[in-house]
Amino acid sequence: MSEVIATVSVRPPRSGIGVEVCFEFPGTGQTVHLPLPDRGLLAEVRRKAGIYLERVVPLTARLNAGTEQAASALRILLNKGRELTALLVQDDIERFLRLESAFRAAWPRWRSADWSDDAAPLPMVELHCHDDTLPLELLPLFDFGPLPELRTYADLAAAASRFLGFATVVRRVVPTPVTADRVLRNDPALPVQFLRHRGLPSAQEEERFLASLGGHVRVDGPWPVAQDEAEVRAALLRALYDGSPLDGSAGAATPVQVQHFACHCDTTAELDDDYVLALSTRNGKPRRLTFGELREGYYERIFADGDSGGHRAVIILNACASSRTNPLTAYSFPRWFLNRGHRAFIGTETDVPDGVAAGFAAAFYGRLLEARRPLGEAVVWARRDLLRDFRNPLGLLYVMYGDTQLTVERARPGVYRASAGRAA
Repeated sequence: MSEVIATVSVRPPRSGIGVEVCFEFPGTGQTVHLPLPDRGLLAEVRRKAGIYLERVVPLTARLNAGTEQAASALRILLNKGRELTALLVQDDIERFLRLESAFRAAWPRWRSADWSDDAAPLPMVELHCHDDTLPLELLPLFDFGPLPELRTYADLAAAASRFLGFATVVRRVVPTPVTADRVLRNDPALPVQFLRHRGLPSAQEEERFLASLGGHVRVDGPWPVAQDEAEVRAALLRALYDGSPLDGSAGAATPVQVQHFACHCDTTAELDDDYVLALSTRNGKPRRLTFGELREGYYERIFADGDSGGHRAVIILNACASSRTNPLTAYSFPRWFLNRGHRAFIGTETDVPDGVAAGFAAAFYGRLLEARRPLGEAVVWARRDLLRDFRNPLGLLYVMYGDTQLTVERARPGVYRASAGRAA
């Protein structure tokens, strides 16, 4: 298990009104308290994070971004990460420096971490949250100082190491049950349900990649194929609730472990009932499921069965560039899925370019299967792989909730050439 170098919690202040963001460092015994006048500032951090990410994405919208574009994006991320941190420290420079010093003391190896060493340990930062969450991955908490010239991959990796999302596993601790064995069954193959919008280039790329894994991944899909909207909705709800095969056939010996969506997502409606996951059939016919319909379907089964159904599959929501999500509203999906027993949720803080979505999916599954990286570590290594192989820092858009320690039971050497990146 990764070493926990810091825990972050939002709690009532030690005195006075408002709230307090508390950073505690178990290895050094340090604590940094950041008092805030109210919870509205936490929402402001998430809102600004969404705006800042929208400015970074166009710089590296192509998967092969190039060193110059990656350098520009990292400079913007550094500046905006400072601004987000400034909201938390109330623009108090002394608190800035205390926070930076505490993180450096908690993980002195941050600057010298070897990204070529697949077995290198990754530290963990735990965020204890319920209704409050923070875009910790975007904060350059190891170094707020100016960047040097970024000419090589080594320069980019050193700059990226400042950010929690590249240097650490961020574990969002939510009040949901954890599976005792923390195992993703993949013997003989990892069962994945693949749900997509067929019009997306990223969905087509992800479909081809999963198919290329041959006997190491058992894909149920791509789906939907049916034309009747009510039939599609009913099959999707059954699959999400109890892992049923999407075609309605008898279940396999190994229950589905991952439900992977490569689709449109819209969380901009006034009511979360109207948030939408948009899929399409093989003929391109749109099929939509609203958040309200999703909740209604689960409640129908839960109260009919008199049981919540236990542990459910990991959800990966790989929303594309034409989606409309932001950090203020996107939290509704992971919070709800985790509350309904899904073991983990991986999604994005904002809309992702199609090429980046496909590249991240390939790196993530490769890391998960190649050397049995735990789920949280696979996310971090996939971010690093995008920067190494394509000079693209947008892996930071991906955020994980739930059990970061879920690990496949068998490694699959040879499915992913993680060391085959481009030369510096």
